[in-house]
Amino acid sequence: MPEFLPKELEEFRADLLDFLIDKVNLSSIELKEACLAKGIYKIPQPIEYGGSDAGPLKLAVCYETVASAGISNISDVIGPAPGILSGANDDIAKNYLYPMLRGDKTGSFAFTESDSSNPTVATWIEGDLRITGKKSYVSSVHNSDFMSVVLNVKHNDNSRPSGQAVLGIDTTTDGVVIGEPFVSLDGSAHSEVTFNDVIVSSNHVVGAIGEGIPRAIGGILKERLEQAAIATGMAIYAMSLVAENLMISHRSGGTLGDLEGVRLRYGEMRINTFATRATLYRAARILEKDQDSINEVTSAKVFCTETSSSIIDSAVQLVGGRGLINGHPLEVIYRKIRSMRLAGGATDVLRLSVSKGALEFDAGIL
Repeated sequence: MPEFLPKELEEFRADLLDFLIDKVNLSSIELKEACLAKGIYKIPQPIEYGGSDAGPLKLAVCYETVASAGISNISDVIGPAPGILSGANDDIAKNYLYPMLRGDKTGSFAFTESDSSNPTVATWIEGDLRITGKKSYVSSVHNSDFMSVVLNVKHNDNSRPSGQAVLGIDTTTDGVVIGEPFVSLDGSAHSEVTFNDVIVSSNHVVGAIGEGIPRAIGGILKERLEQAAIATGMAIYAMSLVAENLMISHRSGGTLGDLEGVRLRYGEMRINTFATRATLYRAARILEKDQDSINEVTSAKVFCTETSSSIIDSAVQLVGGRGLINGHPLEVIYRKIRSMRLAGGATDVLRLSVSKGALEFDAGIL
């Protein structure tokens, strides 16, 4: 539980929450500037770039705390992380990683295949790679400068390396076709991306050929822990909104919180929020010690998003119709939490993954 955090993380969380308490209504630019001045905008970044190179536990604290303050766009507060580009070669670092960390470029992650019969592949043409195929649900790619694309490198002989890889590809490269963005329930936009004989240098390979899936899984693990933490913070935020509502005078003569049926539901919400936080911080501690924690982090992502969704749904029910009015804080997080049960892996797909990991690979702990 968060009560057993190291003292420095407890102090960090209290200081961060105190700082954010009056920042909810700032514009994105104003919030970034305030966080840069405070020295928290680069928390996930390497130390040499002014960051703290925060690990899973500190990042979980960050994500949960920012969401619990009612701020939806977490990156406005703590900035971008190296992500899948971490440890890349000099060309990738110069052209993509460092500009992204400075805020000069934005990137997107192309992982999901739109058609399993037409996978995204790269074939060798002397020292370059020719890419064909299609990716779907590439978030914010229409506003991105580059993509980190997971694909399979093939060869006709053994003279060149082959296997799964991640490539950095500019969105303006010849042959890259970005489809019209479609907007999800939570307001996020996604596009289908087609690669029509796109030619890039082999220097665009992130890491080494053959590292594609491990790099992708590492990025997905961080994303799932992030989603679990944000979902938990949103549940805490919903609880604070409900508590305020329960103290308002009610037509019954007292307050809504005086009614026994309301107290039963509110009690259940608090119990579930307690369990969600316990799950989040246990998973973060496990990941902090062992990167091979896919079942534990996946379990936390499923439990935290699903349970927080139930908590937020109950919050809307207790607050009533105004909680669904466009722009109400509960309406905003109600839409967001619903999408989070699909983003980063749909809940039922992840449940199957956890079962497969446990039954076929003896992975994970209880």
